Amino acid sequence: MAAKRVALGLSLWFAAQAGVSTALAAPAKADAVVALPTVSGELTGTLKKIHDTGLITLGYREAAIPFAYVNDKGKPVGYTMDLCYAVVDAVKTALNMPNLRVREMSITPQNRIPLVKNGTVDLDCAPNTITPERAEQVGFSNPYYVSEVRLLVNKKDNIRDLQDLKGQNLVASAGSTGERLARMQADKFGFRVIPARDHAESMITLETGRAKAFALDDVLLSGFRANARDPESFAIVGAPLETELNALMLRRDDPQFKRFVDTTLAHVYSSGEIRRIQRKWFQQPIPPRNVNLNLEPSKEVVEVWRKGSQVTE
Repeated sequence: MAAKRVALGLSLWFAAQAGVSTALAAPAKADAVVALPTVSGELTGTLKKIHDTGLITLGYREAAIPFAYVNDKGKPVGYTMDLCYAVVDAVKTALNMPNLRVREMSITPQNRIPLVKNGTVDLDCAPNTITPERAEQVGFSNPYYVSEVRLLVNKKDNIRDLQDLKGQNLVASAGSTGERLARMQADKFGFRVIPARDHAESMITLETGRAKAFALDDVLLSGFRANARDPESFAIVGAPLETELNALMLRRDDPQFKRFVDTTLAHVYSSGEIRRIQRKWFQQPIPPRNVNLNLEPSKEVVEVWRKGSQVTE
């Protein structure tokens, strides 16, 4: 069922993107390595802003392991940070700006949309779920991952699904898809939703027993579980609340920059670089505790990469 939902979601997403046109050079044919983007004609939107200011601002999360988080040296790193820096490198080349300055800004699920909309953040490198509501306010790149919203619980509480939470607290990060989905089910199953400032605070709320479950994307939950003091005391449980497409967030109605980002991602996918990035963050020890998540890409994720590598006019 999840595979069918993903296939439908991907078909609808890429069909909706088909009409986007920009002043970018034509990409390579499908199944070939897509060339990095170049820009011809007048710069507009975000690319013009970057060119005029000599600065690009990237948003990140402090604890969204393994996508975007701060390592033990205080540096934002992760799977999506690598994707964003591929875009940065492409911008440096296309605009002939080798000394382009990069500002990294810590943002949260609550303030990411306002900061992207008002031009403070040019590209949000966190694990953002594509939703119709968000798409009315901001733009998204083509997807880079597929995840499922599930529950992280303490095994001793014997929570297996939402129906076991009657009379209990569930924590979710304010502004996240997990919070939205949990609130949709709260009355039906009789639990309370506690909003936390961010994912790290959500995990602390679970660990201290103030909540019996933490709702979030399964990959992120795997990261929190692996980095807990006692990983074996926690489990990811329950049927998926939703299957999601994850993407980089950018400003809406900026087709030139969207096409630039999508073409950069197409190069990363078609060249095989995405496999190296996947192995680096999901299949080998990562900081800060050198934990290996041991997560291979699902067939749905591989399909996202395949479709995303086929940039068309």
